[in-house]
Amino acid sequence: MPIKHRSALPTDMLRVFETLPHPYLILSKELFILTASHAYLQLTGKVRAELFEKYLFDVFPKIPDWSAEEGGIAFSLAQAIETGKPHTLPITRFDIPDPDNEGKLLERYWDTTHTPVLDMEGDICYIIHHTQDVTEQVLAERNLKASLEKEKETAAKATRLSLQMEKLFEEMPAQIAVVTGPDLIYEFINPQYEKELFPGRRVLGKPLLMALPEVAGLPVWESLQQVYKTGETFAGNEICIPLAKEIGGKAEDHYFNFICQALRDEKGNITGVLSFKYDITELVLARKRLEQSSNELLALNEGLAQANEEIQVTSEEIQSANEELSATNEELYQAQQSLLKLNDELEERVEQRTLELQNAQAEIAGQNERLKRFFMQAPAGICIIDGSDFVFELVNPAYQQLFPGRELTGKPLLEALPELKDHAVYDILKNVYKTGDTFEGRELLVPLARTPNGAIEDRHFTFIYQARYDTANKIDGILVFVTEVTEEVRTRQKETENEQRFRFLLNAIPQQVWTARPNGKLDYVNEVICNDFGQNADTITDRGWQQFIHPDDMQSCLKKWLTALKTGREYLVEFRLKFHDGQYHWHLARAVPLIENGEITLWLGTNTNIDLQKTNEQKKDEFLSIASHELKTPLTSIKAFNQLMLRISDPQKLTGFVQKSAAHVLRLEKLINDLLDVSRINAGKMEYNMESFNFREMLIDTIDAVQHTTSSHRIILENSEDVAYIGDRFRLEQVVNNLLSNAIKYSPQADKVMVNCIVNEEDNSLIVSVRDWGIGIEEKNLTRLFERYYRVDNTAMRFEGLGLGLFISAEILKRHNGSFWIESKPDEGSTFFFRLLLAPSKKTEPIKNEDHYYKDSSITLSYNKAYERIDADWTGFQNLDTVQQGCSHMMDMLVKNKVHKIFNNNIHVLGNWSEAADWGAQEWFPAMEKAGLRYFAWVNSPSVFSQLSARKSADSSLKKLKIQFFTEAADAIAWINEQ
Repeated sequence: MPIKHRSALPTDMLRVFETLPHPYLILSKELFILTASHAYLQLTGKVRAELFEKYLFDVFPKIPDWSAEEGGIAFSLAQAIETGKPHTLPITRFDIPDPDNEGKLLERYWDTTHTPVLDMEGDICYIIHHTQDVTEQVLAERNLKASLEKEKETAAKATRLSLQMEKLFEEMPAQIAVVTGPDLIYEFINPQYEKELFPGRRVLGKPLLMALPEVAGLPVWESLQQVYKTGETFAGNEICIPLAKEIGGKAEDHYFNFICQALRDEKGNITGVLSFKYDITELVLARKRLEQSSNELLALNEGLAQANEEIQVTSEEIQSANEELSATNEELYQAQQSLLKLNDELEERVEQRTLELQNAQAEIAGQNERLKRFFMQAPAGICIIDGSDFVFELVNPAYQQLFPGRELTGKPLLEALPELKDHAVYDILKNVYKTGDTFEGRELLVPLARTPNGAIEDRHFTFIYQARYDTANKIDGILVFVTEVTEEVRTRQKETENEQRFRFLLNAIPQQVWTARPNGKLDYVNEVICNDFGQNADTITDRGWQQFIHPDDMQSCLKKWLTALKTGREYLVEFRLKFHDGQYHWHLARAVPLIENGEITLWLGTNTNIDLQKTNEQKKDEFLSIASHELKTPLTSIKAFNQLMLRISDPQKLTGFVQKSAAHVLRLEKLINDLLDVSRINAGKMEYNMESFNFREMLIDTIDAVQHTTSSHRIILENSEDVAYIGDRFRLEQVVNNLLSNAIKYSPQADKVMVNCIVNEEDNSLIVSVRDWGIGIEEKNLTRLFERYYRVDNTAMRFEGLGLGLFISAEILKRHNGSFWIESKPDEGSTFFFRLLLAPSKKTEPIKNEDHYYKDSSITLSYNKAYERIDADWTGFQNLDTVQQGCSHMMDMLVKNKVHKIFNNNIHVLGNWSEAADWGAQEWFPAMEKAGLRYFAWVNSPSVFSQLSARKSADSSLKKLKIQFFTEAADAIAWINEQ
């Protein structure tokens, strides 16, 4: 089938498309392939011969991912052809061949657009198929979603652990309560607390003094307040607290062993008190009854001894007066009977007291047995270590379970657990045994083996060491309460690591990333957003997007966001966002909901900066329009002159038409050559023929050639050095020709152009200037003149051209290691400069290098001791190397002299050093701020180009460094001295 529309694009234009750096496919309206860019061929693994004039779907067979009728390539092309407008597909997966593994495919995702190009009648000439690889973006979003799922699982595990801890508190035989706030309001009591202490009272939600008015004024109330105020743990033994079964009832003494410790929030602030106690009332009362019985028995024994002494005295008196007492034998007999009866009563009372003592001892033994059973059944690890050798006297199963298979009971601590010898835990135990101070450890890291000969592991424990006292109130052992929290610590560490990785991932993504609540309220933004907007995350989340979105985009953006919130569907919109510099940048916003249990719990969104893409598309459209017009104009003129030449036979007129036609051919040739040069530059295939030539002769020849093309201006070579230069003469002629042509074009009211060429002896360079007296250029446009396709049009006139000449000239000068700049004022004219080195530049060597003074050919640095500042004076032409070297010495002097002020003088700087501006903003100024620089007085160079570079270099978001610009050195010195 013949391609009827191959003329829709000239061959040269097809070549332009083939050299574009991105994947492009040019199609006819009937979907035949006209050409493809080199990037597209490389991407698909095709050669141009396989594609040229072939039907699209013969080359790329229809498969669902490639051309599905609903939403695929075929659908998008049909939309573009039907509407005549660009159509963009949603991001689509289409795998490509793996160049390193034959027969295998690489997973790839694409953002594809079809743009129809219309002719003057509105018909489609051809279609541009452009696809962009967005695999990294898609995979990053997928990984982000997986990370969120993992975070969800971790949160569920933490919830389960919390429920297990609540169950543990409810089942523990000890009385546990949590009171919060300055009034110590009951927030939690376990069943044992309510069952044993106040079965008839309601205490939850009440302040402690309202729930237990009996404790007002007691030492225990003061101790609780002290724990809440200071955070110091309080431990008490046999504390007596008078309590009534109901409010207003008779108070009875209760005795407790308890520990009170402060509760803190995540910031370390005290929020309440945890009470952990055991009721030992029965044990204390039994001991007191035993003590009372012992005292009564002692008094009885003393009475019996006294009676025996009296009997002995009486017997002696009877023996000595036996004869006198014979008459009183009967009385003596009665007395003996009474004495026997008294002895019987005494024996009965002794027996009764002995029985009471045995009962009391049995009760104490029962209490001890119950206490032992509590220790053995408690879910927390409990042990008692005896004496200064810390011998394990009692070990409950929960404590033994911490060391399965290891023998503990009856062994000294260091024999049973030798790993503790050099650990702080052993020193803590010795201190508790010595001072009696209770120690509480939280999540302490202790390297311990679980089993005999097992590997030593990093284990974490929360524990309490409490001194044990004997009857003489001397320390004879230590009570240990311990819980292993290794898994909890590891889980929290993993959660922290996951959160850090998650935030690192979000901050590493070059896009703006944000999250919102189910109702749409913004609650997180990454560092990219903070840097773009120049505000902290809290401020941005509080104020929302409204302050940043362009007013013209607000209504559409809000409507789509409300629709997404209502339907739960993907949010997708393009809008402009205002950055901290006041400029708006186009972004593609996309957000998807995280759905859990059928409910939206989170919105995750990204804003991708597409400003460059938008700008490039606009530039491309403008360029295509201009190129079409600029190419069509001379072609139309040539066609017209050729038709006139066919109709006439007058030789004189025929000669004029031939000359005019030839002039348009030359203009068309220049436009085509510019396009080809740009293509070569983009492809890195611009060829240069470096050889020695006379620079003055090149200038003269170029001026003569341009002078022949104009009669409106005189081109005057005012000064020119006769020097030899090694470079590409043809390309440099192209630069001079472009500058002269522009000078003539943009000075229609003037009649001359001035050219100068001088040699700068200081750095052995050649400086060429071309001056006109034309329309001039505004300062804001100066730095953009050398951009591709950029054109500056005066409001009162329109100038032809593609805007490529200065871009090509700049690239040629860069390849010659040259630089360029402009001095211009509106309505006064412009002077274009370029500078070339006659010999390779040498490394700048210092003339003098000291701590207080440094000098070389490009900078002089001195330490001003009187005002505690560094004075810097830059001289001559600067480039990236000289700027970096000078700034390095400036930092050294700043650090060595410990100052924080710099006076920076650029009055003597020449030319353009813009290549160092980005380095100054991104690396040097942040490093200087870190080194201590706080004030920087910058005196501008007379060169506007140098001033623009200075502002760009100082354009940063540094918080501690203040940079001020001046035109006069005296003003700068006055300001810096005041700081």
